[in-house]
Amino acid sequence: MSGIFQSFPARRHMAPPLLTMALLAACAGTGRPAETPAAPGLEVIQELEGTWVRCDESGSPTGDVTNVFRITAGGSAVSEVVFPGAPEEMLTVYVAGKDGLELTHYCAARNAPRMVLDPTSTLDDLRFTCTGGVGLENHSTGHMHTGRLVRLGPNRMRTEWAYHENGEVTFTGVFDIARVERP
Repeated sequence: MSGIFQSFPARRHMAPPLLTMALLAACAGTGRPAETPAAPGLEVIQELEGTWVRCDESGSPTGDVTNVFRITAGGSAVSEVVFPGAPEEMLTVYVAGKDGLELTHYCAARNAPRMVLDPTSTLDDLRFTCTGGVGLENHSTGHMHTGRLVRLGPNRMRTEWAYHENGEVTFTGVFDIARVERP
């Protein structure tokens, strides 16, 4: 071992917590939380924190968990696990980026489209459009191209996702969901 770990040979098991604390201190800078950049809609996404289930045709919540939203990274990001535990589980991360509210969708299609909030969106109807991403040589590669989150109430929402391939919509998923658990 070298460096910092060499100084504490009898306490090597303490090095990871010490290293973690040092990294956290370096990231924190002044010790005050960093301000989250302003991005219209980020607060709306943060308000979605909790566990959401699919609603049936009559609008009643089922026991099928479809989405889990969680505020992370010191409040600067929100992670959304879609279909948790299923083979097609996916992850979407929302952040305030240089272009305003944006998301990266880590898809079961094995790519990660980046989408930005459409400026015509409202706080109750957030619309995202793909601007590129990882694993997308061009827009002919199959990928989620648009996303939409429509708030129907504090614990109700409809999400709509359009999958594009070769410039054509090949699949649209519409999901009515209800929050059943808040953190």
